[in-house]
Parts: sequence; C-alpha cells; structure tokens
Amino acid sequence: MTAPRSSYGSAFLLALVPLIADTEELQQPSPLGKPASTVYRQITPDGRVVYSDKPVQGAKIDETITVEPPIEGNAWTTAPGTRPEIPPQTQPTPVNRVGAIPVPGKRKTIDEANAEVVRAEMLLEDARKRREAGVEPLPGERTGTVAGTSRLNDAYKARQQALAQAVSDAETALKKSVAERDALRAGR
Repeated sequence: MTAPRSSYGSAFLLALVPLIADTEELQQPSPLGKPASTVYRQITPDGRVVYSDKPVQGAKIDETITVEPPIEGNAWTTAPGTRPEIPPQTQPTPVNRVGAIPVPGKRKTIDEANAEVVRAEMLLEDARKRREAGVEPLPGERTGTVAGTSRLNDAYKARQQALAQAVSDAETALKKSVAERDALRAGR
C-alpha cells in the first residue's frame, strides 16, 4: 500500500502515525491483540515524503515506525484464557449518613425535627424494602451438594444479616429522631 502522492495524503497519513520520541518503545512487541504493523517513512528522489507499509522502489528509508494496533474492548475480553472466578462481595462499604451539621448553640426547630422524623421514616421504609427484595439468593450464593441439590451458603447469610442490620439501624435512628421531636414539643 503506497500513500497518495499529494501533500494532503502525506499529511493525513502523518496524522495517523503516532509520534513517539523513545525508539525503545517503538521496538516493543504488541502485548495483546494483533501483532504490530511496520510503517516506513521514505523520501523519494524528487524529495517527497511517503509513508508505506512496504519499501517503495527508488525511495530512501528515512525512519521505520512500529504502529501498535488499538486494543478492542477491555483487558477482560482481549486477554487469552478464562476469566478469574470472583466471589460476590458480602460486606458493603459503610456509609455514615449525616444530616445538616448543627450550629453550636442553636437549637433545632420543630419543623427541623419533623423533617428529621420524616427522613428517618423514609430510610426505614427503604431498608425494609431492600430486605424484602434481598430474600432471593443472588448468583454465587448457592453451593452444590453431593445429592445434586443446592444450599444457601455463607455469602447469602452474611448479606441477610447486613440487610437486617440496616433495618435495625434505621429503626434506631427513627426512635432517636422521634424522641428529639417529642422533647422539643414538650419544651414549648
């Protein structure tokens, strides 16, 4: 394949060839996918610069460039062999939900306390829905038995405990916010 002889074609091909300053990087083999391609930068007798994958008769090879083909997909899909078996994550990242930071010396208003109670009720309802939806085992939460059936494994039990703990934490937060609201109402 010979590049077009116009200056526009040479400029276009030059834009396609990556410019790498370190020649050692040019000679490294392609780690994944198709093998690297070689492109020759050649100068013809009339002074034109030609980029081609084959030497052009009569042209002087000025530089040899190795072009790495782009990796298609990601490393999981391009790497040979089977994918590693990854067990399901049983412990979620803990998240401490913090409301607005109270200003020192300022008391909560009844409206703020009511809003906190409503927020805690919503979080409790959400935690209960997640617990109900989490009853079905996820992939990787069943282990085969000798008899040819399956049983729920420790990952399922750990996930159920975490869901139950989230409901318990939400119930505690609701009780605390209701107590604070009731204390503010009594103090009126």
